[in-house]
Amino acid sequence: MEPTYTSGPTGIWEQRWHQAVIDALNTWQQHLAITLVDQPEQAQVLLERRRPPLRNNRASHGRAELQLLEVQRQGRWQLEPKVTVMISPGQAQPAIQATALHELGHAFGLWGHSDQAGDVMAAIPGGKPILQLTDRDLRTLQWLQQQPGLTQPARP
Repeated sequence: MEPTYTSGPTGIWEQRWHQAVIDALNTWQQHLAITLVDQPEQAQVLLERRRPPLRNNRASHGRAELQLLEVQRQGRWQLEPKVTVMISPGQAQPAIQATALHELGHAFGLWGHSDQAGDVMAAIPGGKPILQLTDRDLRTLQWLQQQPGLTQPARP
């Protein structure tokens, strides 16, 4: 996550953005093992405080972009995901948190969208920010975690 400045003309807005994103991470951390790192090159998910660029002439408050990188681990080359999550700072704190919760869902593997406006992973959010994972969100996450090949094999 980008550094947060506490002073200057933007300090309070940066703190609000940072707190909203931390709250979203804490929500996911209740269901996933998440390790925060200080060095961006060590991260598989990068969180950026910026408005995503237009896509198909449409603006968005958040976006998750996936790259597959070939990396060497313990002498073996393998593909690893690297996701850049862009979250616009120009929103109210609950909206930032809801956007972060949704975009982090993509980063953690939920690339599809729900057709229910009350779900965190809804394609079209309702009028009120969703700040907690719903039962449908959690069932989708559990289904994803049960798919073959998504867990590390046990070491002999």
